[in-house]
Amino acid sequence: MTDIPHGGFHWVDALIIVVYLSTLMGIGLYFSRKQRSLHDYIRGGRKLGWLTVGISLMAALNSGLDYVQAPAAVFAIGMVFIMGFLAWIPAYPWISRVTLPFYKRLDVYSAYEYLEQRFGLTVRCMGSIIYILWRVGWMGAAIYVPCLAVRAATGGELSITLMVVVLGSVVTVYTMLGGMRAVVWTDVTQFCIMFGGLAATFIFIVSQIPGGMSELWGLAKEAGRLSPFGHVPPAENLAENFINYMTTEVTFMGICIMIVLSKFTAYTADQIAIQRFQASKSLAEARKSFIVSAISDTVWMFVLGFIGLALFAYFHHFPFPEGMQNDHVLPYFMSLHFPIGLSGIVIAAIFAASLSSVDAALNSVTSIIMVDLYNRLILGRKGPVKNLEESENRRQLKVSRFINLCLGIMMIIIATNIEGMGEIYQAGNKILGAFFGPLFGIFFLGMFNRRSHSAGVVIGAMAGLFSSCFSSFFSEISWLQTVCGRLFGDGFVYFFTNLSWQWPSPIGITMTLIVGSLASILIPVKRSQETPLTFREVMKRPLPE
Repeated sequence: MTDIPHGGFHWVDALIIVVYLSTLMGIGLYFSRKQRSLHDYIRGGRKLGWLTVGISLMAALNSGLDYVQAPAAVFAIGMVFIMGFLAWIPAYPWISRVTLPFYKRLDVYSAYEYLEQRFGLTVRCMGSIIYILWRVGWMGAAIYVPCLAVRAATGGELSITLMVVVLGSVVTVYTMLGGMRAVVWTDVTQFCIMFGGLAATFIFIVSQIPGGMSELWGLAKEAGRLSPFGHVPPAENLAENFINYMTTEVTFMGICIMIVLSKFTAYTADQIAIQRFQASKSLAEARKSFIVSAISDTVWMFVLGFIGLALFAYFHHFPFPEGMQNDHVLPYFMSLHFPIGLSGIVIAAIFAASLSSVDAALNSVTSIIMVDLYNRLILGRKGPVKNLEESENRRQLKVSRFINLCLGIMMIIIATNIEGMGEIYQAGNKILGAFFGPLFGIFFLGMFNRRSHSAGVVIGAMAGLFSSCFSSFFSEISWLQTVCGRLFGDGFVYFFTNLSWQWPSPIGITMTLIVGSLASILIPVKRSQETPLTFREVMKRPLPE
């Protein structure tokens, strides 16, 4: 067998990463001098162009999870993992014709302001808290991934805990200082680094495959890795076929449904997207931003998928260590082969993919806490925070930065304890699936079900949240498996222990919509004389100047 050339981690690689992190800190410090109010901190003064917003949005909604998980999943399963790109087909009319004009007419700082206008304060606070739990948990996973990659690429010489603290501190500080504009411009910088590192990774891996691209394509086709449908074990009856389908890790229908729901949720209930679109100068520019985000996201996922195929072809010729998780396949290859400088560039790209999403999440969660909890509950302000005195603006900025700092500390604590939930793409999607189904269900009921009311929506959301969390984390809780085994039998335990991570979000949204609709019908309430603020009523409003 041909000897495998060894790479390594050189001081040049470390210098590249230090320069990269220092640049992010510099951007944060630069924009810290331009923050005068909460309006600047959350919306960036509404002076951002469509290309800037679109690039920032793509970087914010993708992360280092993708950089590690997509090649690992395609390496293990095949191209079915990236078939979710088809979600952009139904997402385009929903986003361009429904959510963008809807939020532009509402002119809100937080997506959850709408929930109070529609259902009252209780539903607004509940939605905000679900969002905070979702994003804070997800941030821990997103900050952990690059540290995992660096440890593997450096042969385990660097402590994950130390790296988590350093990365978490850097992203917390520049986000805390620079606000929305710092986040957007660091995301634009990191977008360029992400794609530069991605191209370099793909070209270099292909160059190491005996036979190059033709060998890659032939081996992937022979092994069935090019199939868009995946493989479901055969069954003898309909019930067994259903169980096999639901417990198969990735299926075409499952991944498409999950990604469609994630896109719909991201552009309806995720403050990261809503905040950027509200920072756009106009509705037309917001739509252009969305198109930029969709195209760049599709290219990103396809190249990551082909990196997975390239790794599969490479390790067909050279041994992949037994017992090593698939998550480690790209970092392991980096540790073997990447020359001086390239390791630093690609690790910086992985950092960029992670920090571009983490900074956006930090800023969005800070804005939710400030607008929906601090200003609404403590200060009693219902509407947007505008036209405040200079002293109050300074206080709002100080409180925002303090909240950002506290969130950063929480994120670091979670990231140091994220191991133990399976492979990274499973862990990350379990966290996503537990929360975004119920969130989308709440907004959908408000926008399109005139009969829904606060009591029914609260009951529906709690049912959806319970069902999605149960589906996501059942396999991690041994005592719950024991109890359910005694109550419902071994078949029930087998099904939910092996349920694919694709299904918790569809389960959550289905339960939210069904239970919320039924509860709104069955529970009598005094109807207000005012027209419910559904999508139709909001669309009658003029666009703000």
